[in-house]
Amino acid sequence: MSASACSPAVLSGRLRECDRLLPRPRTVPSSSLPTVPWAEFCDPAGPWLSRCAAEWQERGGFRHQRAGIVLVAFRFGWLACCATVPEHYLGAAVPSLRDLHVAVTAEGRLSALRPSGAEAGRTPQEWWRDLAEAFEPLTEALHALGGPCPESHEYWGNPVGSVGTVLWRLQRAGMPGDAIATARELLAATGREHLLDITPTRNPWPRRTTCCQWWRAGGGYCDECVLWNSASRVSG
Repeated sequence: MSASACSPAVLSGRLRECDRLLPRPRTVPSSSLPTVPWAEFCDPAGPWLSRCAAEWQERGGFRHQRAGIVLVAFRFGWLACCATVPEHYLGAAVPSLRDLHVAVTAEGRLSALRPSGAEAGRTPQEWWRDLAEAFEPLTEALHALGGPCPESHEYWGNPVGSVGTVLWRLQRAGMPGDAIATARELLAATGREHLLDITPTRNPWPRRTTCCQWWRAGGGYCDECVLWNSASRVSG
């Protein structure tokens, strides 16, 4: 259930607040980094995707190659949800991820999404179909680089889990609307309900059921991490 209807000026203000709260397309100025077509970025034989995985690997100091690969899926899933879920929640036009370009740093980091300006559709099913169609070639390419199979929950748990994280952050910031109901609505549209646990009486109420792997870098745990009760988290 999206937020109640409001004037265009109020809606624009709420979207600007989302830009402040989350890494969204307008967060990184369009002129500051070069952009690459999404299909070109996802080419496993090209320079972009392998460099992005290597950048995660180097930044995290990982021994296992799979960690850096899975974190590419995490980054895109997070950016894609940040770019589309607030619009769905607030009742605005949802940007389509078709004909997408991405901004990439010199080090290879996937920095921002550059949607084309087209709309994905208003229903949860249209939103998920659009996001999944963008995500699928990434999972296939990461598999080609040595990662898990394209259907692995290690990939798909990232965009699905990020739905809850985005809405929880908007709720925590005081955005109007029923964030939990929206999370359930969007989660049902994914057909992968087992990848996100929603418990309204818990704080935070969303919890991933898969791991993004970043904890292995020694950076701690996200509030909604599946490892919420791990021995190292409890003792830390």
